[in-house]
Amino acid sequence: MKLERPVVATAGVAAVIAAIAVAGSTASAGFVSPQLSVAVAVSGDAPQSSTSTSGFRNADGSYLYDGSLTSTSGSSWFVNWNLTGSDTVAQPGSPSITTNFAVGNTGDVARTFQILVTYEAPVQVAPDTGYAWRTTLSGVLASNNGGVASLVGLIPSMFQGQINGTGVVSNNPSAASTTTASFFGTSVNDYVGPIPNGPNIATIGYLMTFSLSAHSTAVFNGSWVGTVVPVPAPGAAALLGLAGLTARGRRRSV
Repeated sequence: MKLERPVVATAGVAAVIAAIAVAGSTASAGFVSPQLSVAVAVSGDAPQSSTSTSGFRNADGSYLYDGSLTSTSGSSWFVNWNLTGSDTVAQPGSPSITTNFAVGNTGDVARTFQILVTYEAPVQVAPDTGYAWRTTLSGVLASNNGGVASLVGLIPSMFQGQINGTGVVSNNPSAASTTTASFFGTSVNDYVGPIPNGPNIATIGYLMTFSLSAHSTAVFNGSWVGTVVPVPAPGAAALLGLAGLTARGRRRSV
């Protein structure tokens, strides 16, 4: 699927890329944060990955991680990230991880990218609760040399939200090709359902799969967030149903 967007200045794209490359560069000394793993596979190159337990702890208790991976066979692509994950020990009701990436294809041919993010977010899910999940995704696509830049989501989707390593929802924003720079999104999709490999949550994350044209850059911004919601216990639901039937029977007998 392709993407659509109004035009934005290329200089603005460069500023966003620079910010993603350098933000959050200071980790909390001696502090072990939840583990964040970023694995990148790019067509024509060897897979790479980066794992960190030294995120910067923000004032609100969340953790900030930054990093980058580049081509092992010449300077033909890069992936920079600046991701914020929630502290589920302190805030079990809202596990979350952001989607802030700058991805560049500086080579002469289109490349397929797969970016897998896995974040430790342990939550003991109570029997009477569930989670509603939401993915949001937007960004900017830019041509680096005045050619035609294109960004296409591939199977399973441009963004697949995951819980415990299993995909549960897709998000496929549409972006039109551009010779300068343009926005796409914001695209939103929700998931309300059982926790795969549950009942508890061990990790959250996402898989991004897309094709990016030569000499092009895509900047992604978004999030994958769960919100706790009450779920009636089976016994309570049965009692509510019985109470409803009794009330209806009484009304009929009057």
